[in-house]
Amino acid sequence: MIVRRAPGVTSEVVDGQAVLIAPAGKEVITLNPVGTLVWGALESPRALDEVVDQLLPQFADVERQQLVEDMLAFVDELRESELIKVAGEG
Repeated sequence: MIVRRAPGVTSEVVDGQAVLIAPAGKEVITLNPVGTLVWGALESPRALDEVVDQLLPQFADVERQQLVEDMLAFVDELRESELIKVAGEG
């Protein structure tokens, strides 16, 4: 699964947390520090597995499968808010 930031999303990191504004300006989301790491990793289109491999060493007590499941849930939330796109989507 290739994931990328949606065109037109505005983002800025404030006090270690990313603040995202959807393209239509209808939604503002503040990410927690982990979400901010994921958002940073998606600066360019990437395979979800690559992002998991990049972030896994930062979470010593987390199994890879758990991180994959958490990432999939997070990606779904960001998709619903029109903040990211998955390859094959407009």
